[in-house]
Amino acid sequence: MNVEESKANPENEVIPDNIDVENNSPKKRDASSSVYEKNTSIIDLPQTESKIIFNVLYGRTTSKKHQTWDGDGFLEVTGKSAILKDLDGKVMGRKTINPSNAVEGSRLIIGNKQIEIKDQVSQELPVPEGHSEERIEEPLPKKFKTTTGYVFVLPKKEDTDALVCKKEASSSTVNSSPAEISKISFNVMYGQITSKKHKTWDGDGLLEITGESAILKDLNGKVIGRKTINPSNAVEGARLIIGNKQIEYIYIKGLVMNCEPLVMPRTNSACISSEEQKVSVDFCLVAKLREHQRYGIVFLYECLMGLRVPDYFGAILADEMGLGKTLQCITLIWTMLKKGPYGKPIVRRVLVITPHSLCNNWNKEFTKWLGSHRISPYVIDGKNRPKDFIKHPRNSVLIISYEMLIKCHMEISNITFDLLVCDEGHRLKNSSIKAAKLLREINCKKRIMLTGTPIQNDLKEFYTLVDFVNPGILGSSLEYKNYYEDPIVASQCPNADENVLSLGSERATELHERTKSFILRRTQNTINKYLPHKYEMVLFCPLTSEQKDLYSLVTDAWFNKVCLQDKSHTHLSIIIALKKICNHLNLFINDKENALRETLSKAICTIQVKQDNNFTKYCGKVTILQVLMRNLKKTDEKLVLVSYYTQTLDLFETICNIEGLKFLRLDGTISSSARSKVIEQFNTRSDNSKVLLLSAKAGGVGLNLPGASRLVLFDSDWNPASDVQAMARIWRDGQKKNVYIYRLLTTGTIEEKIYQRQISKASLSESVVDLNHLGSLKLSTAELKDLFTLATDTVSLTHDLLNCSCSGQDNGSISSEESKTNDNEIGDCPLILDDKSSQQNLTINQLRDWQHYKQPIPFDIMQDIMLTEAGDYITFIFKNSKMQHTQTN
Repeated sequence: MNVEESKANPENEVIPDNIDVENNSPKKRDASSSVYEKNTSIIDLPQTESKIIFNVLYGRTTSKKHQTWDGDGFLEVTGKSAILKDLDGKVMGRKTINPSNAVEGSRLIIGNKQIEIKDQVSQELPVPEGHSEERIEEPLPKKFKTTTGYVFVLPKKEDTDALVCKKEASSSTVNSSPAEISKISFNVMYGQITSKKHKTWDGDGLLEITGESAILKDLNGKVIGRKTINPSNAVEGARLIIGNKQIEYIYIKGLVMNCEPLVMPRTNSACISSEEQKVSVDFCLVAKLREHQRYGIVFLYECLMGLRVPDYFGAILADEMGLGKTLQCITLIWTMLKKGPYGKPIVRRVLVITPHSLCNNWNKEFTKWLGSHRISPYVIDGKNRPKDFIKHPRNSVLIISYEMLIKCHMEISNITFDLLVCDEGHRLKNSSIKAAKLLREINCKKRIMLTGTPIQNDLKEFYTLVDFVNPGILGSSLEYKNYYEDPIVASQCPNADENVLSLGSERATELHERTKSFILRRTQNTINKYLPHKYEMVLFCPLTSEQKDLYSLVTDAWFNKVCLQDKSHTHLSIIIALKKICNHLNLFINDKENALRETLSKAICTIQVKQDNNFTKYCGKVTILQVLMRNLKKTDEKLVLVSYYTQTLDLFETICNIEGLKFLRLDGTISSSARSKVIEQFNTRSDNSKVLLLSAKAGGVGLNLPGASRLVLFDSDWNPASDVQAMARIWRDGQKKNVYIYRLLTTGTIEEKIYQRQISKASLSESVVDLNHLGSLKLSTAELKDLFTLATDTVSLTHDLLNCSCSGQDNGSISSEESKTNDNEIGDCPLILDDKSSQQNLTINQLRDWQHYKQPIPFDIMQDIMLTEAGDYITFIFKNSKMQHTQTN
């Protein structure tokens, strides 16, 4: 919008909230005059013509509908004069045009080239001498809030492209009368009126509703339409027609998290070039970023531009789950695709490699944060092929799974990419993996690795990941082994002398210092203050008499070597059998393909163990689950049930049907497209599904399930990180309710032993080669004997392990000194070499500081966790609370 339009359209002024649009009183004039500082001096300027710059595609003139373009360029429009330039600034053509024709998607002929306008880059308003203080670089977007007004101050000369957001209370501007109708502002998308279900929108805008009066404006504040509406129809997702435009509500404008501009560091701070332009993040993204995300984006930008480590352009973002790694990446990708310090964009094509199950999620995240009218990623699947990606010059982001990368690596290698993003990058920790080899062959220096899994526990894996993002930064693998790995490993030996300990500590510190410049890791504590309360519980449930009999039958068979006469009965089959018995008798009895069951069939008949298909009597953890489900019916809450076994999910289906609860299921048999629909449906408030049955293996990573506020981890994995991933699905950004997470363990059984190994310093990391496959489990005979021994004389073996002297009726809160100690144990250091346990996993010391409850368990505790009727079926509870106010300190 130029100055003349501003004069001619007084309705385009930004009016603070709680001010009646039709009010012509002096109060209104005072309020509106405060919106734009130095407003009068700008209006009084002599008439000038603004320069608008567009991103365009150019090629030979043709009448074909599907044009093949030669390259990208810029179109500078000043009044009716248009100049076409390539990305190096070379003039390719000039022409006099009608400025109203220069809109996104239109095609023009400039000189001997045909162009298609992609989008507007910026708008500059040249200011005559004497008025340099009021120079405007680009239209000022408007943001509103129901009770608090945000007004945008014109940038000063030294920061002309930055939007400074000043927050002013509406009450300080206008003395609103009690009868005044408040104004509500919505973010909306607008476009041409159509009956199509899948609509293409023209742009973003704001809908201001005062009573029954609605005004539609674009982000520059220009009024697009007005209409009288029913305010009750203004809800998220609704579509209305305002004027000659159709709109869809996105959400009510709330508090802007951080409206300060986010400007990237200059590429040459020592000698600032007058030609270097500021690279700033678009306001549509800035307003959605939290403080830690702003820092992460700048950190990644500095790495990719070689500002942190000269001549190296890679980075590892190792933030814990839920901190918004995807949003940080999308923001950086968009900024680098659209802008650069010297006019042209930093990157043109981006390759995102992710697990197959997350391809659609990445696509949706791009659309969520940027809108489909800004970007449309190209996802490689059964229909889309990499070779078709380059046929459409507007394609800038290609998303592919690690599996499809292997199949299509020849086509991928023929495309030039300027940036690689590897999600769940810890998959590349083994350099011999085929996907890792193929990715190394791609000629692209700028690389980002995303991982929520700690990468510091194995020095060899650590080197592999670091060498992928920044090849050669730690030398060759042999040099690294001799200089860093061997001294550090030697210093961890119990009998190491002082010289060895000193050298190991010195090399560990040096390695940390060398890598911290391009590895960033923040913990969950960073965002706890933004989330509702979280209550974590470990519930110990006794076995039924039938479960005990069958459990003992299986363990006795191992102790007496009965099952070992058949070589197919390994200790692994015993472990699986015992875990099934702990979940429910039916899982073991009905498993006709289980050779162990066939071996013990006669003994099973002898002890007269029968399956319980109706679940009418107490049956261990299942009874706890049934009580929770029945109480869930009385609320508007939803539940996620997590298990590592599909047979257990089948069991859950039966229970849901018995209890009359509608459910959805997500396991490894669900296709990627169907998976996205299931997640979207479950997270929708209007959906009447109360339970999601989730396979921890298929859905434990990368899912956001804020639609549920309660989660039950029905069985545990050997790998503590897998359990943590699964339990983190519901306590994430977007969660509005307090969260309750239940881990169910059967008292004194193999489940407790596995859990103890998770939290014990004597973790399984040294004895398990691959924690995702039981076949690699290496345990001694003594360890197996301890694992299989059933303890019947305890309410909780885990509590016994703590040597805790508490009474079992809430052991009190953590002392300040203990809290400091625990905080130090979970730091942000990207490399910990003296402790192989994961930073994010619970330790015995931390469990000691949880609340401890044994029978009789207080009524208010049982009521809070919706298990009042199940009090007699729980032997012990560990409970921990993470409150908002404790996280803001």
